[in-house]
Amino acid sequence: MQITELSARIDHKLTELEQQLTSLQSRHAQTQDPQQQQQLATDIAALTAIRIKLRKSKDIAWRAHQLQSETDTDRRYDQQRLLGLVLCIISGAAALVLVGVYFLSGIF
Repeated sequence: MQITELSARIDHKLTELEQQLTSLQSRHAQTQDPQQQQQLATDIAALTAIRIKLRKSKDIAWRAHQLQSETDTDRRYDQQRLLGLVLCIISGAAALVLVGVYFLSGIF
């Protein structure tokens, strides 16, 4: 799943959660029964905790995505450096061969 899809799903769930919280809070304000008020307060606290966890999850997902992107970029740079080093070694060896051929052709 792509990070944008995950983020969109979390945003959608957060929107639904906010609607539920608003509904519960309005019912809590209108209810006179203490037992029902206590139950609604418990539900509101649970939904608030879930909202916090969803926001943290979204933040962690984006951070993980960013770290993965940075790691992939670093890996590409390492591969490019290694390729450059190998090409330098091959060029140096080829230069030595050319110098050797030049001097050996002058002797014979």
